[in-house]
Amino acid sequence: MIIWGSRVREKETGSGQFYCPRCNTQQAYKHKRVARYFTLYFIPIIETKFLGEYIECQTCRFQFKPDVLRYKPPSPTEKLSASARAELETGTPAHIVQRKLTNAGLDEETAKGLVFSAADLALKTCAQCGFEYHTQVTTCSNCGTTLPT
Repeated sequence: MIIWGSRVREKETGSGQFYCPRCNTQQAYKHKRVARYFTLYFIPIIETKFLGEYIECQTCRFQFKPDVLRYKPPSPTEKLSASARAELETGTPAHIVQRKLTNAGLDEETAKGLVFSAADLALKTCAQCGFEYHTQVTTCSNCGTTLPT
């Protein structure tokens, strides 16, 4: 009597370090491949169908598509730039954003350049108080004056 059948088998094909989006840090991973195998006496003999592959974080055990290995997290400067842009777009005056950046450890010139860059290289000035704002802002948060378009 010959006993044959099929079963799904996971096979580890690699491992290493990657930036886990769920843990938000560098973590160890295992690259796993899933396939259906023809079995003879419950022993997998021949792969009959490839079912997929995934990356598993060894810390949180979450599974990701293999593309996650190509993800590069934003640098500290990119994070500061995104934060500065968000603050400028919500109406925070440029000099306040610049002060926050210098408090975060940037020198004056770098902070000034980052604010100017985050403002898409253009700031508009309130005629009443002289505060500078992102071009999307319509009202001065200091004196309430309508800003020029």
